[in-house]
Amino acid sequence: MVELIESFPSLKLVDTKQIRESQYIHHLSDCVILTKDGKILMQQRPENWGKSAGNLNIFGGHVEDGETVVQGLIRELHEELGAVVRQDDLVFIGAISEDWTNHTELVHVYFWHDTHGTITGCYEAEAREYNTVEEALAHPKIMDYAAWALEECRALKYI
Repeated sequence: MVELIESFPSLKLVDTKQIRESQYIHHLSDCVILTKDGKILMQQRPENWGKSAGNLNIFGGHVEDGETVVQGLIRELHEELGAVVRQDDLVFIGAISEDWTNHTELVHVYFWHDTHGTITGCYEAEAREYNTVEEALAHPKIMDYAAWALEECRALKYI
């Protein structure tokens, strides 16, 4: 089942239990992160990042062949942040597809609180920390799905 998200018309919420994974060309696994200090951690892409230049985003990326969505996320968070993430600490928020990919990619979105302080740096883009969801949402180039993910995490009282 796929449904439009009223407040984000460029996104569709996807029920992963009612779709075939092969319906999507790519699967991505991304994560809203709360640091040990209670900050919302995001990344701003460099200006030479192609169609995502300057965008504010959450962490994660493509799931590689042979990986589960969770394995891909754990790998990505380690590559991008040096983080040591336990599977049991990840909370699934939802799966969405986006207009800008013609809904051919499925993004599995999670929440993770780095309670043990395992993040060692930001190795892919420029780290941005926010005290509140409102501060992050005020960024002029926040990705729609990242804004949706932040609002979902706030509604669930994770941030």
